[in-house]
Amino acid sequence: MIYRVLTRKTPYEPKPRSARPRATDICSDRRIQRMASSQKMSVHEITRTSLLQISKNTVHRRIIESGYMIHAKMARRLPLSKLHISRRLQWARNHMSYGDKWMAVLFSDEKKKWNLAGPDGNIKYWHVLRKEPRNFFSRQSGGGSVMVWAAFGFNGQAYLDGRQNSPKYIETLENHLVPFAENIGGRNWEYQHDNAPTHTSSATKNYLNSKNVTVLEWPPMSPDLNPIENVWGIMSRKVYGNGRKFYSVYALKTAIESVWYNFEPEILQTLIMSMKKRVYDVLLKNGKTLNY
Repeated sequence: MIYRVLTRKTPYEPKPRSARPRATDICSDRRIQRMASSQKMSVHEITRTSLLQISKNTVHRRIIESGYMIHAKMARRLPLSKLHISRRLQWARNHMSYGDKWMAVLFSDEKKKWNLAGPDGNIKYWHVLRKEPRNFFSRQSGGGSVMVWAAFGFNGQAYLDGRQNSPKYIETLENHLVPFAENIGGRNWEYQHDNAPTHTSSATKNYLNSKNVTVLEWPPMSPDLNPIENVWGIMSRKVYGNGRKFYSVYALKTAIESVWYNFEPEILQTLIMSMKKRVYDVLLKNGKTLNY
């Protein structure tokens, strides 16, 4: 066989194969790729508007064939101003020597959007490798199907569902946070919350002062510094694991509570101790957003 191939007088050519002809030409391929990279269109949008009789799978393949685009998840980034960066840097300098004092801090937050159909933040796009990654920012305002407030420290955690306005927030602090904090931390504890209007209202400040609660200084636009954001992320992956969706608010609340009350204490303690490195990383990154 090898001898016949080497001694044949005409060059060897593979036999034509019977296959479906390519659905697009070079010009169509480039147009599809431009729609994904420059016009930032999804596969579905390209398929619907390209005027080509092609499937979504074909569009997907043509984009991948470009060699310079990948389907990436859009990162969440904060729109930090120079003032925000300056305050973050000052905060980090003020807390460089906090050390084990972080173990006496109770971190809190309100997760504003637990959707029946799945979590926010799963935004994907066609990323051109030679360009900077795209990102998005979720503002503090906005509604959701289930509202949850929670707090945790090195030695325990507290949870309450429900939307928090100023009177409700004070009620939460009175009935849940203060007894919980004194039970696990005695009198030597600090309370962290962000700069949401509910937290900075005169009524809230007056209540905290009346209870002699020490409020931890916190820079604006800095959820990346709060370890409870990592808790929300872990919980979200467990609640919505395997693409799970919910068809009632009650079922969603039950799932959230189950994950919260079965949270491993070791993970919470590790997140608390990560504050030492977060403070250092703020300075290392000149006040810019951290990847936590």
